[in-house]
Amino acid sequence: MGNWSKLAPYWFLLFTIGFGWFILSPLVPILGKVFGVNLTSIILLISAYGYTMVVLGLLAGYISAKFTVKAALYSAAIISVIGLIGRAISPNYVAFLITGIIAAIAYPLAMAPVGTVADSIFKEKAHTVIGISVGMLFLGMAFGAFLGPGIFGAFGLSGALWTTVVLAIIAAIWIGIGIKGYPTFYKGKSLKGSFKPGMIKNWYVGLSISAVSVMFGGVASTVLLLHKFSVASALSYGGLMGGLAFLGSALGAIILPPLFEKYKQFRLGLISTGVLMFAATLLMVLGLSYTSAIAAIAAGFFLFGFFGNAYWSMAMTSTTNYVSDPAQAGFATSMYSVFTNLGVAFVPVILGGYFGSFSTIAIGVTAVLVLEFISMILSPTLLVQKVAAKVSSAARGRKRKS
Repeated sequence: MGNWSKLAPYWFLLFTIGFGWFILSPLVPILGKVFGVNLTSIILLISAYGYTMVVLGLLAGYISAKFTVKAALYSAAIISVIGLIGRAISPNYVAFLITGIIAAIAYPLAMAPVGTVADSIFKEKAHTVIGISVGMLFLGMAFGAFLGPGIFGAFGLSGALWTTVVLAIIAAIWIGIGIKGYPTFYKGKSLKGSFKPGMIKNWYVGLSISAVSVMFGGVASTVLLLHKFSVASALSYGGLMGGLAFLGSALGAIILPPLFEKYKQFRLGLISTGVLMFAATLLMVLGLSYTSAIAAIAAGFFLFGFFGNAYWSMAMTSTTNYVSDPAQAGFATSMYSVFTNLGVAFVPVILGGYFGSFSTIAIGVTAVLVLEFISMILSPTLLVQKVAAKVSSAARGRKRKS
C-alpha cells in the first residue's frame, strides 16, 4: 500500500467533516421548527462551513506551509470534536450557530491545504489524490444527507447530532496516530509568487459549482413542500436528493479525475465535465422547480454532483500548475478553497429564499443557470500543465538554438 495507506486517516477525517456538515441538510424544516426561525436562518447553519473556509482557508494554507500540514490536520481533528459536542448540547439557535461555526473550522484546516498533501506524498498523482480527497468529503456529505432522516426518525435530533460526535472522535484518534510519517521537507518555504491572475478563472468555476450544490441540497425539501408533498415525504425525498447529489459528487471526483490523469487527457476532462455539468444543471434546476417527477429530479441531482464535482476537483488541481513546490501548492488550493467557498457562504443565503415560493422561484432559476453557463464556457481556458515546465522547455529551446 505504501504512501496510499498514509492517506487513509486524512480521508476518513474529511468524510466525518462532510457527514457532520450535511446531516443537517434534510433536517432543515425540523431545525426551523425546533428553533423557531425562518428558512434563511437555517440555511445559514449549513453555509457556516463556507464562511469559515472564506475566513480561515488562507490561514490553513499558511499553517501547512510554515509548520507542515500535520499541524493543520491535528488542529482540524480536535476542533471538529469540540464544535460538534457543543452543537449537540446547544439549547437554542444562537448557541447552535456558534458551536456549529466552531465545528466548521475543521473544514478549512483539513481541506484547504490538500495541495500540500498531494504534492508532498504523491506529486505525480495530484489529480488522483485531490480527486479522492474531495470525493471523501462529499461521500461524507452524501451519507449525512442519506442517513440523516433515518437517524432522526430512530433517535431524534439529539441522536443525529451525537452520531456526528462519535465519528469525529474516531477520526481524531486515527489522525493522532496515523499521520506522523507525513513529509516535512517543505517546512518554512516562501509563499511569494503563489498567486497568479489566471487562477481567478478556476476560482469562479469552483464558486459557482459549490454554491449551487450546497444550496440545492438545502432547499430540496422546501421546494418539494411547494409541490404539495407531505412533510414526511418532502423530508425523505429531500434527503434522497441531497444524498444523490453528494454521492454523485463523491463518485465523480474519485473516478473521473484519476481516469483523465491516467490517459493524460486533462483538457478533454475539463471541457467534457464542464459541458455535462451544465446539462445536469438544467435537469436538476428545472426539474425540481417546475415538476414533481421524482425520478428525473433525482437523476439531475446525481448527475450534477457527478460531473460538477469532477470539474470542481480538476479545476482545483489546475491551480497547482501555477506553482512549483508543496508549500505553494497547498497555498494555491487554499486560495481556491477560500474563493470557491465565497459561493457557499453567500449564494445560498442570497438566492435560497427565492426557492421558497412559486412567485419568486423563476428569479432563482435564472440566476443559477447563468452562474453555471459562465462556468461551462471557462473550461477550455483552465491551465493543464505546470507553468514552470513550459518556461523550462522554452529555455531549453533557446539554448539549443544558440
